[in-house]
Amino acid sequence: MKKSIKSLLFDVSQQDQINNSANPKLLRVLLSEQTTRLDFGYVATAYYHKGGWITISPDTYLQIKGSPERYLFKEAEGIALAPEKLNFESTKDYQFFSLYFEALPMGNLVFDMIENYLGTPNDFNYYGIELRLEDGVEVVS
Repeated sequence: MKKSIKSLLFDVSQQDQINNSANPKLLRVLLSEQTTRLDFGYVATAYYHKGGWITISPDTYLQIKGSPERYLFKEAEGIALAPEKLNFESTKDYQFFSLYFEALPMGNLVFDMIENYLGTPNDFNYYGIELRLEDGVEVVS
């Protein structure tokens, strides 16, 4: 008999401090005992001919505020790993993708996702992602 895995799902799409003008937009976080998943949505821009491209560094990590410990990147779905790129075909394209990291502890916490420590506006760095247990929805997979 397969054991069900309980996870907590958090809608973080309205957290202004991380999503005010972000592209990609962080939509939700899924915490489980095995992994932490961050789900994003990206909209191609008219800045680039054919909408440009997206990629994520395999060196990306999570870090809880006030802790030196890094939770390492494990895998990605729907986005290319640098130096590869996922190219758009038009400025009307969009892409949903998920990033998987080592499991954050189950509890109230604030963490950052860092693609590049000394990042530029082109890096996917997100600061102050807040999770409160009472806001999580239990899901079983």
